[in-house]
Amino acid sequence: MFINNDESINAKFLYRKPVVIGVLDDSDNDPNDMSWMVDNSWELLKVKFSESSFQELVIGLVEIFRRGQPNYSSLGEMFGNDTKVEGDVEKVVYNITNIERNLNDIIRVEMYLDPMNRNIKDLILYVQEGLDMLTLKEMLNEKYEGLSIDLNGKFIITDRDYRIIII
Repeated sequence: MFINNDESINAKFLYRKPVVIGVLDDSDNDPNDMSWMVDNSWELLKVKFSESSFQELVIGLVEIFRRGQPNYSSLGEMFGNDTKVEGDVEKVVYNITNIERNLNDIIRVEMYLDPMNRNIKDLILYVQEGLDMLTLKEMLNEKYEGLSIDLNGKFIITDRDYRIIII
């Protein structure tokens, strides 16, 4: 739907491992594979992030995480360019405050990162009131098996090693 059925989007840029100071990375990430740079995949995905409905965006985020652990800065750029990293040895938070969405439904995005490898543990979307979370829950349950969805005060999607929290 978001990227799986769109052959024009080469989403490899979303999954490039972040550089962590002091940690050697010997993963199978091919640093010479820049195939995503020769097309307009970044721009196409950016348009999807800014123009899709809120439900489509959340379903797309689940799809992105199901394909693998996205790079926090690459994913953050899809929301907007006003970003800041705050952190220490125990907690690293990546903030995006100027969200570029046509519907102005998201106020702010925070990502809580693992301080060792910078993997996204929690993706928090601060949204405007009045969004239909019940329909979103039904859509997610219909599309994906194994998701845990909690609707108590916050909308929390838990899957594998990440959570998407909507406040």
